[in-house]
Amino acid sequence: MSLVSVNALSQQIQQAIASKYPANEARAISHAYLNMRCSINTLDILLDKAVEEPIGFAEDLSRLAAGEPLQYVTGKAYFFDRLFSLNAATLIPRPETEELVRQVLNLIGNEKKRVLDIGTGSGCIAISLALEAPLAEVSAWDVAIEAINKAQENADQLGAKVDVKHQDVFDWVKDSKVWDIIVSNPPYVLEAEKADMESHVLDHEPHLALFVSDEDPLVFYRVIGEMAQQRLIPGGFLCFEINRAFGAENVALAESQGFKNIQLLKDFHGNDRMLIAQKSAH
Repeated sequence: MSLVSVNALSQQIQQAIASKYPANEARAISHAYLNMRCSINTLDILLDKAVEEPIGFAEDLSRLAAGEPLQYVTGKAYFFDRLFSLNAATLIPRPETEELVRQVLNLIGNEKKRVLDIGTGSGCIAISLALEAPLAEVSAWDVAIEAINKAQENADQLGAKVDVKHQDVFDWVKDSKVWDIIVSNPPYVLEAEKADMESHVLDHEPHLALFVSDEDPLVFYRVIGEMAQQRLIPGGFLCFEINRAFGAENVALAESQGFKNIQLLKDFHGNDRMLIAQKSAH
């Protein structure tokens, strides 16, 4: 196969997606694609390195031009500086969720904590916790078999020891284990918010992992909170990623369920994004 200029490939990608993204975002997407498909870095682009055209480049270009997110086209996404594999049942990991992981790591410290990640998807939270806090015993649940399979694949590829389990949180009574920390990034986007969402999210990311009923937007938080009161050790922690529009409501729910030391934390955009609550020690 003949070699082609990296910048020529980049220009093809940017031109193909110019109608979908602003110029700076299209350039970033093109560079990320080349990094994932050709192992190209910023210096290679500056030097206009010659590489082989990626296998399936024309099909990838067509999918990107149609608005499919880069992460699904390549089947990969970075999270906590590690490359995770994705499939149609897993959300694209967000930087905001990395902040949640950092909060949980602070709670784990250097201790042998038992940690459960509910709704693990690609496993990005659970695997990052297991690798960053090797003394922790980390488990992960998801209701989607396709997600569980992908989480296990990622754990194996990244060398993380995570107990991955197919489990519906609404049927949590079937699991009798006790935890020091329960963490979750559950579905929290309202059906009513669909109209304001980017098409590349709405059309491609798994709705099972995204959306919740407008009539009961805190259903997952309520159920997980009920479980946490039964399955957390005294003094254990519950850690959530939340919908920025429901910060006060999430705090009120946690208070009504008997949690103490409730913290509502903002993400790097300044939005309410994380809730940390502690089970009473008595």
